[in-house]
This record gives sequence, C-alpha cells and structure tokens, in this order.
Amino acid sequence: MMNSTDANKNIDMICQHKADGTIIPMKIRMLDEDGAYQEYKIKAYKDLTYKGNVFEMPDVGKVHSQGIYPFEVRIESFGNIRTIKLFYNSYEHTWKLVSRK
Repeated sequence: MMNSTDANKNIDMICQHKADGTIIPMKIRMLDEDGAYQEYKIKAYKDLTYKGNVFEMPDVGKVHSQGIYPFEVRIESFGNIRTIKLFYNSYEHTWKLVSRK
C-alpha cells in the first residue's frame, strides 16, 4: 500500500464541495511502488480545521490554516483499516498526503 516515502506527496482526490463551503473527501488515488494507480475509498473522515489558525503537521511542521484544510481519514487497504492524514491547499489546488498510521 503506502510506504514512508509517500509522505508529503501530492495525491489525486475525489471530493464533494458543499454549498456551505465544507469539503468532504471521498476517494484517493495514488501510485504504488510498481507504478500502478491504487484507489482507496474513504470510509470515515475528520475535518481538523477546527483546531485553530496554526496547527502542527508531522513531517511538515507548523502550518497556518488559512487556505489549508487538514483531514484525518480512514481507508481500507487489503482488508485492514488505516488512518492517514492529508490536507487540501486551496491556493495551489492540491491534495497532499502527510502521514499514515
């Protein structure tokens, strides 16, 4: 699935943007070590933007939340549920994988 070299890499995301401005992540797609795309449906998510204007992201450091939307999501990989952290950068229009547990 994902390894430690995946952290801080841009990923493909399918998400829903609601009328009130909230974002719901739905599915991620990323390259595996063999160069093939793997898709993972998001089973559950937690929006971490409520934590204030500045928050700590592993391997990235302190991030100002203006324009940055952090999430913790659960995906299923080979029958196991994994939790990963990612964020959406609204200035660059990119999603980035930050860490996995």
